[in-house]
Amino acid sequence: MVVSKIIVIGAGATGSFITHDLASRGFDVTVIEKGNIIGGTSGKFHGMLHSGARYAMNDIKAAQESILDNKIISEIAPFCIENTGGLFVALNEEDLSFQSKFEEGCKKSNIPIEKLSIESALKEEPFLNPSLKAAYKVPDKTINSFRFITSLLLTAKRESAKVLLNTEVLGFIKEGNNIKGVKIKNNNTKEVSELKADLVVNASGAWASKLIAEKIGIKSIEMILSAGTMAVINRRFTKHIINRLREPSDGDIVVPFFNDSIIGTTAFIVDDPEKFEVDKEDISFLQKAGSEMIPVLANHPVYRYYAGVRPLIAVGESDDSRKASRDFKIFDHSATDNINGIISIVGGKLSTARIMAKDIGDFIGNKMNNTAESKTDKIKLYWPQINSENIDEMSKSLSLSKDFLSEIINESAGKTYSDMYSNAMDLLYSRRLFE
Repeated sequence: MVVSKIIVIGAGATGSFITHDLASRGFDVTVIEKGNIIGGTSGKFHGMLHSGARYAMNDIKAAQESILDNKIISEIAPFCIENTGGLFVALNEEDLSFQSKFEEGCKKSNIPIEKLSIESALKEEPFLNPSLKAAYKVPDKTINSFRFITSLLLTAKRESAKVLLNTEVLGFIKEGNNIKGVKIKNNNTKEVSELKADLVVNASGAWASKLIAEKIGIKSIEMILSAGTMAVINRRFTKHIINRLREPSDGDIVVPFFNDSIIGTTAFIVDDPEKFEVDKEDISFLQKAGSEMIPVLANHPVYRYYAGVRPLIAVGESDDSRKASRDFKIFDHSATDNINGIISIVGGKLSTARIMAKDIGDFIGNKMNNTAESKTDKIKLYWPQINSENIDEMSKSLSLSKDFLSEIINESAGKTYSDMYSNAMDLLYSRRLFE
């Protein structure tokens, strides 16, 4: 039997899960990532594995997908998860006006919620604003995306997938209207080569539209690039993730991640995922908004901030990224652009990466006459116990330094999404932000 060769571009949460899904179905898969593990959006978010409750008031599909993958990811990758739980809190009459809509949306989405008494909520979370008007418990969790994506890639490799990190796509191998593979450069050795494939999957997230527009001239993908800023306070004040009881808005969430409190997020449109600046006013705004839910946050300085770019599907003419769906879409460029051999997937979020991978795996299976079904809801992700014998083998297989791989696997309580893994700004050394 001839095995179809697939190239996946992008090893964030989506691309890594697609690689795992396709490899588990028997495809010959190679994933290409221009940087290191989680150098893009997947390494620059607030660390939340959504229950879906955040979307229950205005995006039922995203809410339903989130609660499904929340349960499955918790089962297949428990070493990535802290089961914090979440609280949605109302602080004033305007917040209370959303109660019915919130309850109805969660019910439609099959998200379990529990309404707590004010006394119970404050007992569980004594740092909450004592002016609390209502509180609901939901199954939100935190996820260590560094461990998660590393485990996806390690699992995919055990399924015979090939992982090329620090490898840049220079262009596509094109014969007429057919894409036959990619031209790549190893950014470590500077070696340039060609990689042939039966199908290329563009899963490069915020770079998806730019990549194929510049390299092939495909311009059918319309996206909203929504940057979100997060502020980090070097102390953890809550057990639960704290959400404001209202439709998603700026500064409405505080995530306890290891020993820190991550306040998120803002939302502003950018043209390029690599060329934008954080407004200094966003930092003070986030601290003020977070302290409305947890007053003590106002008394502790923000010591780090960082921003990631959400790749959202453009719908209609609205430029309000808060109103954009968190759904995802598969583009078959043979149908939209008369270019065969390449498909793209955009939108979605880390919390629904498994569903995205399953859907595109089904799509590719139909296209390639592969009848194997997705098994990613049952396959336990591989997570090694590091020892001196296997660290060399794993670091070579992923083209990662031993020190960097050890940092990911032996994640310490002092590390957050803004430390060594992303280009965060450290306010202790970057006072220019407030100048």
